Amino acid sequence: MKIQKSRKVGLVHRRSGFSFVELLVVLAVITLLVGMAAPALIKAREAARATQCRNNLKNISLGMLQFHDTYKRFPASGNFGHGSDGNGYRLHSWAVSILPYIDQQNLFEKLDLNVTLSDPKNVAIQSAQVPLYLCPIDITRNKEKFGDLSYAVNGGVGFTHYYQGKVRDCPIGLNGQVLDLNGDGSAGTGDAKIDDLDRVLFKRMGLFFLETWNTDITKRHYEIGQIQDGTSQTFLVAENVRTGFRPDDPYGNFSDPNPQHSAFYVGVPCKNNSCVDGSVDYSLCSAGKFRINSGLWSPEGQSSAPNSFHDGGVFMAYADGHVKFLSEQIDSAVYGALASPQGLLLDKTNLQQTIVSDSAF
Repeated sequence: MKIQKSRKVGLVHRRSGFSFVELLVVLAVITLLVGMAAPALIKAREAARATQCRNNLKNISLGMLQFHDTYKRFPASGNFGHGSDGNGYRLHSWAVSILPYIDQQNLFEKLDLNVTLSDPKNVAIQSAQVPLYLCPIDITRNKEKFGDLSYAVNGGVGFTHYYQGKVRDCPIGLNGQVLDLNGDGSAGTGDAKIDDLDRVLFKRMGLFFLETWNTDITKRHYEIGQIQDGTSQTFLVAENVRTGFRPDDPYGNFSDPNPQHSAFYVGVPCKNNSCVDGSVDYSLCSAGKFRINSGLWSPEGQSSAPNSFHDGGVFMAYADGHVKFLSEQIDSAVYGALASPQGLLLDKTNLQQTIVSDSAF
């Protein structure tokens, strides 16, 4: 008799999951969604950084106004000592002057304002980083994280210099040429009768100036009450990512009073820096190297126009403390007028400016 072996019949379990094709489809969908979301995330991040940059300027301007409340004047753009040989030496910038008013009293108390930046008494400044002075979109910042500065004050059309070792407090343009602002054909002569009107006009065209520390050789500054064009229509502080830390200068940082590190400038609105009748052209205020964002890729300290890595312009703080985004396409005449605190007093001179309304910028 043949015996048949029995077989156990088990249940077949099929494993659930994606096929290779389905997996590819899912990955494609995810990639598409990420691709769609990435620009929005980048845009949101840039917007947040721009907001921080704007807030930095707002707080710097409030620090300036608190300094003014204390001293009844705005600080110098840069302070220089007066040496026995007649030459100046670097002391400190506006960014040091306002430290107590931007929650940096501890750093301020470590400094001696009466000695040079290189003095051992001021060693604390060499490794200091003030977060408020750094725009997060400033890609030129120091990798070592000290000394950065992304902002500069309104220096008008130039700065003063001990010209040719003969004339003190002489206004010059960024090309080193003396400024004949009254258009009489002479400037930097050393004769007060000839030079003083140039100095008066020079002050009317900017808000911050170099000064000699604890001497009266060069003293030039503003009080709020002297801003006749209106504080809401006068530049105070702008972005300039080409200021601040300089790797080739051990003292090139936010404390440096060097006029091309501490201030920004508009172009002199006169051909060859001589404002004789018929030579005044306000289109020069934002032309060439003076155009906003023209110096983005210049070496540090070598572009004194406002520069930022925001698209299309820079943030600008005004003398009343408000902050606006300023287009790099701003009308040149308006741009020159907004740098001037006393443009109204230039009426009936060769330098007469356009009247600026809030809707013009």
